[in-house]
Amino acid sequence: MTTIAARPAIGVFLITMACLVSSHPTAHAQPSLKGKTVTLYVGGGIGGGVDIFARTFAPHLSRHLPGEPAIIVSNMGGSGGVQGVQYLYNVAAKDGTAVGTTNSGSISEPLLGRSKVAYELDKFRWIGSLARGDTVCGVWHTSAIKSIEDARQRQVALSATGVTSGPARAALLLNALVGTKFKPIPGYPGKAMGLAVERGELEGTCVTLSSLRTSQTAWLGDKTFRLLLQVAIEADPEYPDVPRVADLIKTPADRQLLDLYLLSYEFNNPYMLPPGTPDDMVAAYRRAFSAAVRDPQYLADAAKRRQRVRPRDGADVTGLVQKLLATPDDVVQRMLTVTDPRQQSGAGR
Repeated sequence: MTTIAARPAIGVFLITMACLVSSHPTAHAQPSLKGKTVTLYVGGGIGGGVDIFARTFAPHLSRHLPGEPAIIVSNMGGSGGVQGVQYLYNVAAKDGTAVGTTNSGSISEPLLGRSKVAYELDKFRWIGSLARGDTVCGVWHTSAIKSIEDARQRQVALSATGVTSGPARAALLLNALVGTKFKPIPGYPGKAMGLAVERGELEGTCVTLSSLRTSQTAWLGDKTFRLLLQVAIEADPEYPDVPRVADLIKTPADRQLLDLYLLSYEFNNPYMLPPGTPDDMVAAYRRAFSAAVRDPQYLADAAKRRQRVRPRDGADVTGLVQKLLATPDDVVQRMLTVTDPRQQSGAGR
């Protein structure tokens, strides 16, 4: 009697447990990249700031991803980083084995570029960013240009990665805002941008301080690179005597233009997944990114390379992208005009 009576109870118990398990499928359905290789596509040349940040971060991101996959870095810096972003958007795998990072110029390109690009910013799955922007423009110590006033008197040739890259856009923007006569010369990806200055081919460049600290540390340490201007939201505490563009402009329209330029530098070194990547994989990457940027091992490695880590999470980056895309048309059109080399006296491609 006892045995017979127990059978229905056991059946009810098993059915109940089955229902409980089936009501929580995600408990056993977390994505894993175990045994797989992830390719990190870098929209920048080898040895440049974006590249060095990526190579420092990759092994730490790997440790926090489910399954701890190997991460290999693939540089695709053509057209100022646009080539790499387009590849990630259109060709790369959408299963979590492809992730990308790039520079601010290629982020602004869909809005401010003079040619159509094959990607839409709001379709990427943003997982976070590593830094904030801090652009400076300067010249080699042998240059006769000593100050911003000197740069207003004659043309100064500056190296740039691409026609619409961040360095080129910064130089042309300053011509419009503060009257400089900078002439960006594109075609110098990665380390080539700095080597052109050191060799005397060009007088200087516009670049982020984070890139200088990681890829051209001697320039700052021995003061062989003379800083002329800071194109930044906040003045860098290490360089209080270097003029800040925001303090030199006088009209609200000019301020709007500067704010548009600076917006994409609010999420420097962004990381994104291709459109179509499954939600659970995006969530896994966001968790891994959040953990990696707080990991003491990563922060120690970054500090050794003088990288200032000021991260944003995926939701923050997504919001900033939406803000960028909501820029009023008149501000966008003015930016397109003033950063078009064809509109600049003496400038060229």
